[in-house]
Order: sequence, then structure tokens, then C-alpha cells
Amino acid sequence: MIFLSVLLGAVLLYLLQNYLYKRYWNYGLEISLALSSATAFEGDDKIISITVVNRKVLPLPALKVKFRTASALLFEDDNNSKITDHYYRSDLLSVMMFQKLERSLKFNCSKRGYYFFSDLTCVCSNLFLTSELISSFDTRNFLYVFPKEVSAERFDPIFRKLFGTILTKRLINEDPFEFRAIREYQPFDTMNTINWKASAKSGELMVNSHNYTSSVQVHLYLNLERISLLQHDDIMEESIRLASAFASSLIHQGIPVSLTTNGIDITTKMTSYLQEGSGPGHIESVREILARIDLTQSPPPFVPLCSKNLQTSSSQEYCLLISSYQRQDLQDILAEMTAARKDFLWIIPYSKYAPLEEIHGLEDFIIPWNVSV
Repeated sequence: MIFLSVLLGAVLLYLLQNYLYKRYWNYGLEISLALSSATAFEGDDKIISITVVNRKVLPLPALKVKFRTASALLFEDDNNSKITDHYYRSDLLSVMMFQKLERSLKFNCSKRGYYFFSDLTCVCSNLFLTSELISSFDTRNFLYVFPKEVSAERFDPIFRKLFGTILTKRLINEDPFEFRAIREYQPFDTMNTINWKASAKSGELMVNSHNYTSSVQVHLYLNLERISLLQHDDIMEESIRLASAFASSLIHQGIPVSLTTNGIDITTKMTSYLQEGSGPGHIESVREILARIDLTQSPPPFVPLCSKNLQTSSSQEYCLLISSYQRQDLQDILAEMTAARKDFLWIIPYSKYAPLEEIHGLEDFIIPWNVSV
């Protein structure tokens, strides 16, 4: 009789807890993902936090939290993961009644790109671990992994040469909004620059002087057209890093930069253009475009896309081309620019598997960049 009572009680307990878990297991349950930062550079370590809040009496002794991201993000602890084209993470947690639990996962950003954390799902078992209950949660976490910085030892001499060339060609004008100082009147000064209040105090004519501003701007062209049927991703990635380095260095020097690339954007599936701008926000915009370039997609031919812009560039625009593609159609366009006295510089990334070609007549405008160094 006692055995039957215990058995009946166990059956009733099982049925009751099974009913309660099926009905209320996700009531008051909150699960979220949070990144330590929405941006990173290639090679950086970042942390993503899983937060679980259980706002009810019912405990969750076996709760699996799953999400999906890119396989290029290398997690430090990957025992609970599955890696295919994507990285599938699964963590087993035990959350008691009215408890908040947070787990931090460290990962390395091994590759440039634009990554999402998606498919946030939790799987819960009842007290007897005999059933699984599944629920999905919204998550909008994304991560920009910017190109890593190139070697300063190699890059700085090239940039100083470029910057010096730009300085000698720029048009200098006074900016009326950039006040610098008050000085004595000179015969070449105009009447509207006279500071009458300062002149009355000193007894001599005094004028306002202003800082100088440059009307020059740099148009950065990034050509990712394949030079052969082989995938030279090392050259393409180095080209993207160089574009990032030149853009940020020029903008830091106060020179506006625009960007045109035939690389395919992973979100829009189109080529990208960014109009000229300067300041920290513009650097961020350039890096975001470069991070979103998808090298698995074949870019359109560069010359038909950009030849008109290259040939019609204004005297205030300096063209900076980064291209490992060296075929005759591109050389012809650059030769025409040389004849028209257009200002440009061609950076050619190359390696022993994709060597430099013989280029005649453009030697003064070319800087080779060995990717293998």
C-alpha cells in the first residue's frame, strides 16, 4: 500500500511539474546578448555576454542557450560549439528562481568583416529532464571588424612622400571662420579685414589674420578586380588594409577623403562610393565600408566603372589608386591622366605568386608594396 502511494505521488509530481514547465517555463524569462564593443580591429579580443533573468518561482535547472555567428570569430572556450560555415554556440546554464545569471565569452576577431550574432534560442528541460521546450529571442547584435593596421615602419615613408606631394600642389586660402591673431596692417590687406576696435586701442591700423585652409582633397580608388583565376586573398586583404591606413592618415592631417571601390558590399550586394569628408566620423564610415567588402563575390571590372571619374578629376583632387590589377586597359587610363597632367599615385600590392608586371611610362607614379614582407 505504501509503495503504491509513493508511486502515485511520484506520478502526480511528474505530471504536475511537466504541466507547470510546459505552461510557465518561459514566463518572466529574459535572455540577451551584449557585445563589449560594436567595433574591433583584426586580431583584437572581444567579449560577448549572455544574460539570463528568471523572474518566477519555477527554477530552470537545465537551460541551454544557443546562438549563431561567423566562424571567423574564434572563441576561447569552444567545447560547446559546432563549426561549419558558421559558428554555433551552445551553453548549459542552471538558473534558480528569481535569479539573474551572466556569462562572459571571450573571442578573437581573426578576420576583417561585418558579423551578426543571430538565432538566439534557449532549450529548457523539466525537473526530470524528460522533455525539451524551445523558445527564440530577438537579438540585433552586429560587429564591425576593421582592417588591421599596416606596418608603420613601411607605411610612414610612403605616406610622408604622398603628403609632401599633396602639400606642394594644394591651393592655399585664408579661412574667414578660422581666426588666428591680430597683426599690424600691411599694404596688401583689404579694408574688410581691419579690426577697428583694436586699431582704436593701439593708435595704428590692425587687421584680423586667419588660419589657412587647403582646398585639396584625395579621391581614394580601391580596385579589387582579380588578376587571375586564383584567389589571392592575401593581396586583396592587404589592399583593403592600405586603403584604411591611407584614409585615416590623410583625414588626421585635415585632408578630405572620398572613396570608390568595386568591392561588393556584403549587405547591399553593390559597389561602394563615399563622398569626401573629414573628421573621426568619416574615418569610421570609411572603415565600415571596407569591413563590409565581401571577397567571395567577384567585383565588376574596374576600368569601365571608374575611368570617367579618373579622367575628369578636378585640379583640386588628388587620385590615390590601390590596385594589384596591372593590365593594359588600366595602364592606358593612367597614361592619359599623365598626359593631361592629372595628379595621382598608384600603389601596387604584389607577391611572388602575383608578381609585378613591366609597366612603361608610369614609373614615377608607382609605389610597389610587397605583401610577403
